[in-house]
Amino acid sequence: MRTAASQPVRPADRPTVAAMPAEIDIHNRDALVQRMAGLLDAAAGVLVVDMTETTFCDSSGVHALLSVRRRALEHGKQIRVAAPNRNVRRVLEICGIAKLVPIHASVEESLSHSPSASA
Repeated sequence: MRTAASQPVRPADRPTVAAMPAEIDIHNRDALVQRMAGLLDAAAGVLVVDMTETTFCDSSGVHALLSVRRRALEHGKQIRVAAPNRNVRRVLEICGIAKLVPIHASVEESLSHSPSASA
């Protein structure tokens, strides 16, 4: 199982990838925001939020993504969401995250996405 503390994958010419835990809720929201903000600060320009292992995401997770998105915009960077399962994706769509943050079917797709196309 991957956690928010997992080491990011960041070859020099690629976005930083942050693996999310199985559940995102009020209990781990603050730690996730802090971890993603640190990874975003160190990122060359793009932070990919890898939700491959995430099976549950409540409004706390939505707020976490919005907080990190706001920080990204303030620093001229961007975030992308990758590989949310059907239920998590539905939550993100209902809450409007899908209109604010690019959501990709896989991490590979998010890594190959042109930065200018998702700004």
